Amino acid sequence: MIRLVGCAAALTLSLGAAPAQAQTRTFVSGNGDDANPCSRTLPCATFAGALSRTAINGEINCLDPAGYGAVTITKSITIDCTGKYASILAGGVTGITVNIPVSANDPHRSVRIRGLSINGTGASGTAGTRTGLVGIRATAGTSLFVEDTVIGDFSQQGIQVQTSAAFNLSLDRVVIRNTNSSGVALSGSAGQVVASFNKVRISRTSTALSVSGSVRANLRNVTMAHNTTGIASSGLNNIVNAENVMVSFATTGLQSNATGTIRVANSVITQNVTGLNPNGGTIISMSNNSVTGNTADGAFSSTTPQQ
Repeated sequence: MIRLVGCAAALTLSLGAAPAQAQTRTFVSGNGDDANPCSRTLPCATFAGALSRTAINGEINCLDPAGYGAVTITKSITIDCTGKYASILAGGVTGITVNIPVSANDPHRSVRIRGLSINGTGASGTAGTRTGLVGIRATAGTSLFVEDTVIGDFSQQGIQVQTSAAFNLSLDRVVIRNTNSSGVALSGSAGQVVASFNKVRISRTSTALSVSGSVRANLRNVTMAHNTTGIASSGLNNIVNAENVMVSFATTGLQSNATGTIRVANSVITQNVTGLNPNGGTIISMSNNSVTGNTADGAFSSTTPQQ
């Protein structure tokens, strides 16, 4: 009997000393603590704390409205705070960095963000200063999906994708506003960046959408207002397809530089200083566009009749 008790005690000690296993789903709360296991009953306090305890391709959920801190994501993950009014206050830093290295254990290298407010308002200096750098910055991985999210008040870009390999970006029901640089900046080099926008609003940025290098971007149901430039495209392998897009109150609505191509259908370009500026590139009207009410409307490079 004594031996059995001793064995049981030894087993208990062994189990207690075992390292915590990564969980498929973890939780954060404004009342949490990063020393917790990030379970529903013992949540963590930050996304960074929960990330280390979440398995590859797992999910982090928010239990209540709170600020959960900037985070660098190094593995496939979902952060879903739908309906919780959760936020990242990124004064002086980038809100979310996606930098997932190539790994046999993480073949998809994909990130999904839903239901967040990402705010770059500074915590130092003059109250209200935009000290945050970039809302979401992707430097390595294969895909990023952002849904039902508001990004604003950053000193650089709202979203920046600058990778050396192929990358897919998907924005659905996203608002980007009040950035000193581009709302969205896409740059492809060795690999092509492919982006799709649906129900996106971009306002009060230097350029709502800036694309350079090897990029393909498809825009549908997009509103761009009060930006210095609506869409700026440059690069030989650079094509922006825009359908049902409204561009207004800009210095330049659409500008295509250095052999970039913008194709437009069912869209309105109005109340800009210059509507269309094919500045060494090409702006093509596919069908049913209205370019009117600008100080200088400009002209399409060519028109492709509807088939």
